Amino acid sequence: MDKLKKLEQLARLLDSSFRIPGTSLQMGLDSLIGLIPGIGDTTGGILSTYIIWQAARMGVPKVVLMRMGINVVFDAILGAIPVVGDIFDITFKANRKNVQLLSNYYQSPRAAVERDTVSIALIAASIMVVIGLVIWLTVKLLAWLFHAIG
Repeated sequence: MDKLKKLEQLARLLDSSFRIPGTSLQMGLDSLIGLIPGIGDTTGGILSTYIIWQAARMGVPKVVLMRMGINVVFDAILGAIPVVGDIFDITFKANRKNVQLLSNYYQSPRAAVERDTVSIALIAASIMVVIGLVIWLTVKLLAWLFHAIG
């Protein structure tokens, strides 16, 4: 597919177009733009949504698009953390992952949809567990504080 090839080229440009001298690590424009405080990761996230938008125009099912969106959001949120986020940006490569999801869909649509559905369910369950733990820890901390005060 010609569109898929173009998206692969864009993902390569965004995620792995430059080699870091003296290492085997590659980075792309997304990582470079991410170095700009405040707007870098937002701009990178916007550029990354282009691949999802094109996938939607190509008729990819919503579950695959959601899985692609999770990659972009994960990349943008973690990438925004100073220093650690910049290292994360170099290693995670959300755009390459998203083009791979798209390629997997075209190779085996049913298997890709099933795999992405399971992934989304596991991610949602993990988020609920983390939120539950945060709420539980907050309640325990408040109870401890009230006990210590009074």
